[in-house]
Amino acid sequence: MEKNKKKLFASIGICMLLMLPFVISGIISDHIDNEIVGKAVDLAGRVLSAAGILLYIRKAYKIEIGIKKDNLAKGIFRYGILIFCTVIFNIICEYQKPEISFIRALPTLLFYLIANMGVGLMEETLCRGFLFNVFKGYWGDNKKGVYLATFVSAFIFGSIHLFNLNGHNTIATITQVAYATFFGALFAVVYYRSGNLLSCIILHGLVDFSANVWPCFLKDRAAYLAQEDVTDYPMSIVLAIAAVTLPLVISALVQLHNEFKNRKNDLVTAEM
Repeated sequence: MEKNKKKLFASIGICMLLMLPFVISGIISDHIDNEIVGKAVDLAGRVLSAAGILLYIRKAYKIEIGIKKDNLAKGIFRYGILIFCTVIFNIICEYQKPEISFIRALPTLLFYLIANMGVGLMEETLCRGFLFNVFKGYWGDNKKGVYLATFVSAFIFGSIHLFNLNGHNTIATITQVAYATFFGALFAVVYYRSGNLLSCIILHGLVDFSANVWPCFLKDRAAYLAQEDVTDYPMSIVLAIAAVTLPLVISALVQLHNEFKNRKNDLVTAEM
């Protein structure tokens, strides 16, 4: 057990080092005025860090993360259907009257889609590909171990968003920490049940992208985004977000319960 604990902390330390390209690119991008160039630099750092973490997991733990086509649709439209529904919900609820045509907005839409998929790649590789797998290996691939790995990795994923307190509104950031934790729990279950991290990456990218769709149709997108940064969430918005995202963690709990219940039933049947 002591040996496993040392390996766990050593792995977390190595992972933090592998995050350096992402951290450095983020610092550089914050000082670049051109939005496209800044996000391109940030994306490059995310991809480099994700690639390093994937390689480390494969070499140190002999784990194939599962970025593949197998169970991709099942992960998105079955295990992660509530996440997909929140994407549609976000797009509908955040509708704004377009000020420019779809053709003019298309390059910006594609740019944000790629950038947000980069966010999904980095964060899912770190929190599900690395943390969930490492915790599951430490606590065991059993009911207790999977529950712990799911919710500890989800809590860390949510807590990472506390860094947004730097330069962002307090209530909005705390709310984001809470709902990111809910999302993180269901992302972990989607990954565990589908065995395909790509399902989580795509869903994560789409969730982030859904918040950027309608601003792409504005003439002065920068002014709109700047105004959002100085406007904190009223309590009505906080409660609405809670109502929409709380079912995510409930779904995670129900799916895990059913998964281990079915396993137990299969084991009993096999022994008969």
